[in-house]
Amino acid sequence: MPKLTSKTKKTDKLKLVDGDRYYQSLPQCSSCELEDIIESSHDGIFITDGQGIILKVNSGWERICGLRREFMLGKCAQDFVNQKWYSESSVMAAIREKKMVTIMLEMLKGEKIGQKIMATAIPIWGENGEIKRVVANIRDITEILNLKQLLEKTQMLNELYAAELDRVRLNQLPKNYDLIARSPLTIRVMEIVARVANFDVSVLITGESGVGKEVIANAIHKQSLRSKGPLIKVNCGAIPETLLESELFGYDYGAFTGARKQGKPGMFELADKGTLFLDEIGDIPFSLQGKLLRALQDHEIMRIGSLKTTPVNVRIITATNKNLDEMVKKGSFRDDFYYRLNVVSIEIPPLRERKEDIPMFVLHFLEKMNKKHQYNKRIASEVVDAFMLYSWPGNVRELENIIERMIIMTEDNEINIKHLPIQIKSQIVPETMNFIVNVGFKTAIEQAEKQLFKQALLNHRGTREIAKAMKINQSTVVRKLRKYKLSPSPNGAPEK
Repeated sequence: MPKLTSKTKKTDKLKLVDGDRYYQSLPQCSSCELEDIIESSHDGIFITDGQGIILKVNSGWERICGLRREFMLGKCAQDFVNQKWYSESSVMAAIREKKMVTIMLEMLKGEKIGQKIMATAIPIWGENGEIKRVVANIRDITEILNLKQLLEKTQMLNELYAAELDRVRLNQLPKNYDLIARSPLTIRVMEIVARVANFDVSVLITGESGVGKEVIANAIHKQSLRSKGPLIKVNCGAIPETLLESELFGYDYGAFTGARKQGKPGMFELADKGTLFLDEIGDIPFSLQGKLLRALQDHEIMRIGSLKTTPVNVRIITATNKNLDEMVKKGSFRDDFYYRLNVVSIEIPPLRERKEDIPMFVLHFLEKMNKKHQYNKRIASEVVDAFMLYSWPGNVRELENIIERMIIMTEDNEINIKHLPIQIKSQIVPETMNFIVNVGFKTAIEQAEKQLFKQALLNHRGTREIAKAMKINQSTVVRKLRKYKLSPSPNGAPEK
């Protein structure tokens, strides 16, 4: 009942008196009935005095905690924490803080060891302003947490199953070959490949190292009208400059000391009626670019040491991880040669921008490496979760190498989180998250926030995209990046 004061209105007094009469007219519970109500509660009920001495527990509490009431009554709740029966006492926390407290605790020994419990303790105040009683309500949430983990695992399995279904569908399509695509960005690349394959034009494939430029070149050739002809691959960056010309155009007898008597056909001749894939085209010497340009324009080449031309019917596909536009501006790459190569351009996004593809890549490489090394190993869903958080600076090639390494180095049949290489562990569980016990709260928050924005810079392009992903204003992103002295570097990774 609210207390009457001198400021209480007459109408309020009448309402209070009427309410009091109504309350007094209700049938009152006897002490036995209250006992029965407490005992019948499915939740555990735990009652102490103001010092934490246990006065009453119900059968629900016994069932959840696995301790008999005879063992508990008359003892202090803190004693059971000190004796490591459970990790913390909600009752003692409520007494210390003098307010309602809700905590999560765990049974540390006894028949219910490992049980996860949510406890809410409410202090009851006496007339002198001291805590008279504390009533705690406890609930077993072990099953809820288990269901949560099961749900998360099921969602990850659904992701893997969906990836497997996508891969099966792709395998049933005759024109998709080795391409793996689930993200909109990769699907768009596949659409361009399917469209350009049947047009006999030069194609320039760009993208970071390891994104799969050679896979795209293979797909274009296999889907083209030249698919029955040869696909000749040349890594221009791996051949010394002095040998590259003879490798591409061939030579006749006597062209230079040590030349074979019968001469040697070059890659252009070997690729006749097929496709010539020139990888790392940005490493072609400037002096050789003019000769390549003439071969592309005139569809004929001249062997070193020869006086006659040889017609060639070749489609050219080139690839590079360099910025040819910038090279043209600096004069290190011929502009006429660049425009001849860049009839159709296909840019392959890095793996960090198309992470929806990762589960499919995992399945693909797992099957490939199991077959190669004659294993039958599995990868846990938690590993795929970790892969989704990693930034993959080495792109698809790095993912393939890591999966092969884990299959070889892991003795268990299932590869789990403990088998991840250190570079992935250090990024998904950053060292800055280990400082919380060593520094103040404000510093901890700032360091965690800095790590969050560093990760955002790895995964997104520009402040607008970061703001959209993090659901904050773009001005906030700009301010935070300035605060932590972070800015995108040319390859998309944040500067240190």
